[in-house]
Parts: sequence; C-alpha cells; structure tokens
Amino acid sequence: MSNFFPLKVIELENTTKDSVVVSFDVSQDLYETFDYKPGQYLTLRFNVKGEEVRRSYSLCSSPMLEEPLRIGVKRVKDGLVSNHINDQLKVGDTVNVMPPDGRFFVDIAKENYKTYYLFAAGSGITPILSILKSVLYTEEHSFVHMLFGNRNEESIMFKEELKKLQKAYPDRLLLKHTLSRPKSEWSDLWTSKKEKRHRKGRVDAACVKWFINEFPPYAQNAEYYICGPGTMIENTKKALQENDVPDNRIFTESFGTATTDDGSKGFDNARLVASLDGEIVKATIPEGKTLLRTLIEAGKEPPYSCEGGVCATCICKLKKGKVHMKNNLALDDKEVSQGYILSCQSVPLTPEVEIAYE
Repeated sequence: MSNFFPLKVIELENTTKDSVVVSFDVSQDLYETFDYKPGQYLTLRFNVKGEEVRRSYSLCSSPMLEEPLRIGVKRVKDGLVSNHINDQLKVGDTVNVMPPDGRFFVDIAKENYKTYYLFAAGSGITPILSILKSVLYTEEHSFVHMLFGNRNEESIMFKEELKKLQKAYPDRLLLKHTLSRPKSEWSDLWTSKKEKRHRKGRVDAACVKWFINEFPPYAQNAEYYICGPGTMIENTKKALQENDVPDNRIFTESFGTATTDDGSKGFDNARLVASLDGEIVKATIPEGKTLLRTLIEAGKEPPYSCEGGVCATCICKLKKGKVHMKNNLALDDKEVSQGYILSCQSVPLTPEVEIAYE
C-alpha cells in the first residue's frame, strides 16, 4: 500500500527561469520515516484538473546536513505536474508525499577513500547534487570529479550552489561544464580553449572519454554515477565500459519517460492474478491496459509512482505467463531474467498472467 504524508512547503526558490526548488517541513515525529540516502527520490501526489497524478522527484538536499527536504523541479513542455509545481505551488501549501525511495544512492562512510565520478545532464543534477554534497561533507579523504551538461549557462540548475562548493572544497572537487549551445560573448574572441569556463558539446562518448583521460582518479577505488536522459546514460556507460570500467562500479538513474508508444496492446481480456498486501486479487485485463492500471481500476492500491518505466516503484515478480514491457529504464538484464517486471509498463501476452508484489 502507498502511504502518503502531508508535508508543508516552507520555501520556493527559482534556480533558473524554468525550474524551482521546493523545500518541505518534516515534523519531528516523521524524521525517521523521511530519512534517506543521497540520490533517492520523493513521490508527490496531486489532484490536477480533477485527476490524481503522481510524480517522482529526486532529493537535491543532503541527509548529512541540517537542511530541509528539497527537490528540484524543471518545467517540462506540456508536463502536467512540473508546470503545476512551477506555476501554482505556494509557500504554506500542503503536499501529499511518500517516504524516500529509490535504488540510485551512495552509502556514505567517513572512512571511505574513493574517487567519485559524477555525470549529470540537465535536471539530472538533482540526485547528483545530493551525492556531491554528502561526499564532500562527510568523506574527508574522497575526491569528486564531476561533468555537468546543459544547453547554455542560463539553463544550469544550482549554478550558484555549485560555485560555492567549488570554493569550499577546491582540493577535492573538480567540476567541468559542457554546453551544447553556449551563448557567445565578445570576450570569447580573446579566450583560449584552456581558459574557457566550459567545454562545448553534449555529454556524449567523446566528452566522457576526454574527461576520464584528462582527469584520472586520485584514489584508485573509483565509482561512477550517471543521471540524465536515456541517450546520455547509454553513451556515458558505453564510454566507461570501453575504458575498462567494470559494470558493478557504474550506477545509473534515468530522467524522463518514453516519448513514443510501441503500440503493443497485449492479449485482450487476459486473466490477472496478483498477490498484493497479503491479498490475492483476480481481475480481467482489457486490451491495451497495463497490469498496474487494471489493479487501480479494480479499486486496489498497488505501489507506483512515475508510470513511465523509470522509478521501479511498481516492480513485481512474474510468476506465470508472459508480458511485454513497453518501456524499461529501471530494471537491468539480470533482474528481467529473474522474472521481475514493471507493472506500469506491462501488458499481457498470454491468456493468464500471475504476479506478486514482494
């Protein structure tokens, strides 16, 4: 069952013209409930235009610092919730929020001696910022090499906060910006490539290889964290693998949902048997409906959040039958081979499907 708690908005800050940082107040009796690891996210529930909608937003605050829960929300074109938050949310409003969750996080330890490579693009900076602050503040012997991609300087979220971190930790933080469409200035005509504050281009394979070769790790115990849109993650991961980085040292979090629908409708009127909260639920799946939506329309409360195949909140295990996942940005090949599926993206391919929420 999805448990939501009402949290009051105590601050709204525009970090760019199309993004806002939302700070929540957490009462003392909920401190333990809302404890989190750097990199995890919150799921928010709203009623927009008469419809209940949920979205997941990564925490950009650090659990190691005495600061409120903070999320960064960038406006998305035609985005129902992101535009609602940017345009309608006010200080003093109450938002229904689920406790922190997510499998993209860092286990921070004071005694660690590591080099962290952090790769972010656009709003993918939010969980990366949480990781960055936590490492710098807690792990005195660790180093961070960070590559941050954006369209131009005006679109850089948390630009001033990042500058302050660079100033506070000059010996342990190396931050490089890469801009796909930088705005030229007259001074650029007399500035050498070496002197420029940013690199031109996207966070692609060539950029990642340049970054790794240009800035080798201080501590040989290195870990690599990537957050951004799907293509950026694929390119970065591939470049790291070609640089002989083991898969078990690469951690990814995808931002955004699929922009296309492959049109799969599934088996019409398939029988669904689901183990959920100690109950066996039986239902009929109409053609085109996902397993998740079938359970919701049956009056049940299965776990879910983004409904985009990104967050893995709706993960369950396939016990019988076959399904097709329209989009999967959360499960790795090993998990899929073990029978795990995303119920928000799965349509039946057989007359009967049996699943279990564990």
